Amino acid sequence: MTIGPQVTSEQKAAVKQLLRRASRRMRPSRVLSIVPHAREMDANREFASDRGADNVVWFFGALTAFMVVYVICLKIGAI
Repeated sequence: MTIGPQVTSEQKAAVKQLLRRASRRMRPSRVLSIVPHAREMDANREFASDRGADNVVWFFGALTAFMVVYVICLKIGAI
């Protein structure tokens, strides 16, 4: 004894067909990237091999400027 409506093979086929159509519609085609690769906005830029080159230049430039100011202050007796 079954409880509920009887499902025919035609109904099963119709449901399968509808599910196939829905699955094709739900899967988007390949979306092109809005941000071009290898730009500054690239998310993987932090892993680039030359990322630290600019930081090293800034560090040694600022260190040199600080040392010059420190020596001048020592010579005039401000420190």
